[in-house]
Amino acid sequence: MSRASGRTERLRLLEKRYLQGAYTDEELAEIVEVDSRATIYKDRMLLMDQGIQFIEVERGRWKIDRSKYMSNLRINLYENAMLHLMARKAARQTRSPNPHVVSLLQSVAITLNQPLMDRLLQSTGFIPKADEQNEATAVLEKIINCWVDQRKIRIRYRGLQSRKTTNHLVSPYLLEPSLWDDSIYMVGYSEMMNSIIPFKLNRIEKAADTTQPIVPPESFDENEFVRNVWGIWDSGGELVTVKLRFRGETAVRRVQESVWHPNQSEPEPLPNGDLIWTTQVAEWREVLPWIRGWGADVEVLGPEELRDEMMGEARKIAELYAWQVQRGAKNDDTTDIAQTFRDFFGDDK
Repeated sequence: MSRASGRTERLRLLEKRYLQGAYTDEELAEIVEVDSRATIYKDRMLLMDQGIQFIEVERGRWKIDRSKYMSNLRINLYENAMLHLMARKAARQTRSPNPHVVSLLQSVAITLNQPLMDRLLQSTGFIPKADEQNEATAVLEKIINCWVDQRKIRIRYRGLQSRKTTNHLVSPYLLEPSLWDDSIYMVGYSEMMNSIIPFKLNRIEKAADTTQPIVPPESFDENEFVRNVWGIWDSGGELVTVKLRFRGETAVRRVQESVWHPNQSEPEPLPNGDLIWTTQVAEWREVLPWIRGWGADVEVLGPEELRDEMMGEARKIAELYAWQVQRGAKNDDTTDIAQTFRDFFGDDK
């Protein structure tokens, strides 16, 4: 191998090492098997000349500043198209200001072939503009830094149904996007709650990084965690079987077109055209928004608690539109339920 090619390979290795952590020149000289730390110093200066920025975390110990690091991405035409679709989906689903998403889309766009580049640049118009001093952006950045550097973070959190905020010292194990909107969750161990719980980022009012290191427990499997949840909440108990019956040609076909959950069973067509759909989830309450979206095209068969919940919502909707449903009508009741349906919804012709 020539001297030039040997140095090129060494620079690539050094770049990877500096991205993983902080090293002294002596440590890297031993790792890449060169005789002198002066060689490593010269290589680091060359990397800096190429635009890579370094941080001296302590005297003589250097690492790459990942917040300013620009990677070199090389992809083919088909990968171009897939990356364009993924980035455009991110743009369409981002409903709150996020300057990092805008910057990412712009960076990705310039790597794509035309006309994909121009189309992706136009997609940034979907994302609301952020104020320069946006607290949500500051919270996101602190969480990312602590998550990547494996450090604990202090947060002030207000739950959806909480009137007061609570303070948590959290070991962040996982950042996970919601499947159904642009929400992001931090899953980690809360010392106050003494358990692993998800925190929705837009409910974190303040965040402060710490220097306390974390060690994720071996028992926490993030892939298994994500597999069993519908959205992001893990009940911590046994999995619950959700069983639904879909009606109508359009709804049945739509259900069959997609895999909605990793644990779902093969959909079961019925002779009358209906479809039985079953999956196992950690928390059935998270499935509620998805079920609501199907309206009258779906019936909950189980679990019983979920069915009761949907029945209660159906009654509330009826009352909202000024229609009173009489439950348990006796034979001598004068109310004609079928007629009430017709009066409220009109004749089905």
